[in-house]
Amino acid sequence: DLTEPIVIITKGHGYTLEELDKEVQISLDKLGVTGKGNLKIGDNDIKLVYLFHGINEERWSTMRESGVLDRAQELKEEGLINYIGFSSHYAQKKEIIEALDTDIFDVCELPYNIFNRELGEDGKIDILKYAYEKDVGIINMKAFNGNGMVPIYTALRDVVSIDYTIMLNFCLSNPNISTVDAGARYVPEFQQDIETALDDRMGEKEIIKYKDEADKVAPDMKGICRECMHCLEKFECAEGLDFPGILATYSRYQISEKLGNDVEQFKEDYQKFELTADECIECGACMPWCEYELNIPEMMKEAHKKLGSVG
Repeated sequence: DLTEPIVIITKGHGYTLEELDKEVQISLDKLGVTGKGNLKIGDNDIKLVYLFHGINEERWSTMRESGVLDRAQELKEEGLINYIGFSSHYAQKKEIIEALDTDIFDVCELPYNIFNRELGEDGKIDILKYAYEKDVGIINMKAFNGNGMVPIYTALRDVVSIDYTIMLNFCLSNPNISTVDAGARYVPEFQQDIETALDDRMGEKEIIKYKDEADKVAPDMKGICRECMHCLEKFECAEGLDFPGILATYSRYQISEKLGNDVEQFKEDYQKFELTADECIECGACMPWCEYELNIPEMMKEAHKKLGSVG
């Protein structure tokens, strides 16, 4: 249906009343949204979703106490937004379920992929199914295990047959998932996403086959930086270190080393950073911003130890 409204998603840190009102207004202004209820951008009918970004224990506690849940419902009733949502990550299962149990949210954005299914069928509770049964739309993020993971898969080709399209189709084949945030950056990537989406979904035998393959290498991908860059949304290292870049390089080194591949290129890439990991003062100010709860200072020490010399 060519007349179907375009779904626009805006995501923010509106955990308090002041921040929520401010962020929603910024989104409306920047997007050029007009009207109430029947929202438009130019001549295009739209549906606007506001997602509370990355709820964790601290943010969820603030949201429950600050009154933003009531305010979000008011914004929806006023027609300034059409749907209320939230995003969260693997470590926040308790907060995700509590948020779903409020029956306030229309949409949630959660990580799930062939290498990590703990919020799906491998968890004590299949949270994807739980949300689906509550009629909450699920946006699947991290379908490729994080932005920085796609380059790592080039090192896995000798071990598994899983490629980009298989990873995407795997997520699309989960009946609880409404849509996949594939994160296409270039037109060819978007074209490939469309082709995969229009292709047939995986059957049960295919799903089992690829799960078995993925499980061979999944343990090696735990505890590494996925280059999601959420840490930099509202944080900047006081010492000026590009710690996500350093840790992304270190992650590729770790995977390649475990597979017995050449790692000298990663050591050379490390030397190109203006400030290397030994400049980290281990203040830990970056850690609360990591969605995967990585011990960044400790990993920086390990990175310099492994990458600090070439040859």
